[in-house]
Amino acid sequence: MAALMCICFTGCGETPGASQTQIVLGTVVTVQVYGRQSQEALDGAVEAAMDRARELEQIFSVNIDSSEINYVNQNAAKAPVPVSDDFYTVLERSLYFARLTEGAFDPTLGKLIRLWGIGTDDARVPEPEEIAPLTGRRDYEHVLLDGQAHTVFFENDGFSLDFGAIAKGYAADEMKELLQEDYHITSALLNLGGNIITIGNRPDGKPWTLGIADPSSPQPEENPAVTLQVTNLTFVTSGDYQRYYEAPDGTRYHHILDGSTGYPADSGLSSVTIITQCSMDADALSTASFVLGQEKAQKLLQSINGVEAVFIDTQDQITATDGIRDQLQ
Repeated sequence: MAALMCICFTGCGETPGASQTQIVLGTVVTVQVYGRQSQEALDGAVEAAMDRARELEQIFSVNIDSSEINYVNQNAAKAPVPVSDDFYTVLERSLYFARLTEGAFDPTLGKLIRLWGIGTDDARVPEPEEIAPLTGRRDYEHVLLDGQAHTVFFENDGFSLDFGAIAKGYAADEMKELLQEDYHITSALLNLGGNIITIGNRPDGKPWTLGIADPSSPQPEENPAVTLQVTNLTFVTSGDYQRYYEAPDGTRYHHILDGSTGYPADSGLSSVTIITQCSMDADALSTASFVLGQEKAQKLLQSINGVEAVFIDTQDQITATDGIRDQLQ
């Protein structure tokens, strides 16, 4: 889950473009493309990208009864379930990050996420005895993939999958690839609920200027804490201000759950922004980094090539990794 915004589009109106905004994958998705192609071609590119997002929504949304993820969750503990290429790719990558982060990113927290219901009309603070059976399980170790048969099997039925912390990133990567390879788009910005990915520069040839939301602001997504100019990169932020439940006593519970405790992560961070090439990886790493906390997250990210990060802690202190620090404005 992310919260970033495009600060500057100056000059975009000088080049033909097309844009569209829809609710897909449970969030607001905006596609903006620019180029010298015909208006019909640009409109077609945007529509094709949206179609791809809607296709992936049917696979990954736990809110669609007939989705592939719901079918897998209902049946994979009974027998191996054949899955689509998209599903297999995302699950395989999810399990990789679960192991790499020792569960800080965990795609098997579906039952815990549903128990809290944060971001839904059913949000509540569960009782400790409800949470306890769902904590510290490391159920990602009990998901078996068969690459040859393309199947998924759960070794027990005590968990369910949820790709809320990685699916939008995968969708952004897929939409970008489609726009570049099938429609030869060289300038675009895609925003999937704050998961932002850019193609090339702005149409005026300048880098895109993107802002990282200020978590302490009453309107975080309209007030950047810092800005950064980027080309051909993705930004993904996980923050405690994005989705939360406010209990009757006024306590806020954000949506980023720590599987080791069963409660919203309490790592001293308000947000983590990952800047890299692959939006799917950035999506998973932003969640993991938020759960781990700044010190452990920085050690993790140092082991991964081409990944930078900006941390904002609960005291509004901003820290960036070495490769990006001097570029913040």
